[in-house]
Amino acid sequence: MLTKKELLDGFGQLNLKQGETIIVHTSYKSLGGVEGGADTVIDVMRELVGKEGTVMFPAFNFQSWTETHYFDVLETPSKMGMITELARLRPNAKRTPHPIYSFSVWGARADEFSKTEDVEAYGPNSAFALFHKINGTIVSIGLDFNSTFSMHHYIEYNVGCDYRRIKEFSGIYIGYDRVPKIKMHSMFVRNNERVKTYINPGMDELLAAGVIREVQVGAAKIHFATANDFYDNMAVIVREHPEKLHYIEEPKY
Repeated sequence: MLTKKELLDGFGQLNLKQGETIIVHTSYKSLGGVEGGADTVIDVMRELVGKEGTVMFPAFNFQSWTETHYFDVLETPSKMGMITELARLRPNAKRTPHPIYSFSVWGARADEFSKTEDVEAYGPNSAFALFHKINGTIVSIGLDFNSTFSMHHYIEYNVGCDYRRIKEFSGIYIGYDRVPKIKMHSMFVRNNERVKTYINPGMDELLAAGVIREVQVGAAKIHFATANDFYDNMAVIVREHPEKLHYIEEPKY
């Protein structure tokens, strides 16, 4: 079982600075056991960046808005694993407003992120855009590359690609004012079901180039990169080698 000190020492290899903003993608079980459970991991992330820093955990829920057409910023659960749901329920956590791609946020920029109102998940006023603007750091704990670094879709949206399109979804939205509203939000989705997201070849290339770095903490491989480095280098792949980020499944007759 990893202790809190061992986690702090292990994640200290990332050399995060006090005051940084981090997005943390997580697989709790990949660490191999932690004293105090998932809550300890959340506490460690907050200590790494200090009181002046900001921690963001994905609180994505694809079904709520696209299938049931209902989102409550306070009540709709995260579908991104145990740590993210515990993070969402923490006192003083603020949630970013997009009903599909939301984040639970604490720290110095929590209020700022809670106001990133944008119809499009990856638009210029989105949480992703603010994270890019301040050059935050992406941290991925024990996840396969195809299940993490969601910022790559933000890059596809802003660079442009021919295998995704904007799709609009509407529903009942309940924000912090607790007043139900009919709203419309959009998401940059695959063109059709034959388009299969598979970013591992592109991510492996960025890992080999040192854009994405890797350390070991407990049983988990930790991958991390700054937003600027990831954007600038992934943008080249999106433009020049999109086949390293997706494939087209053969039709089945």
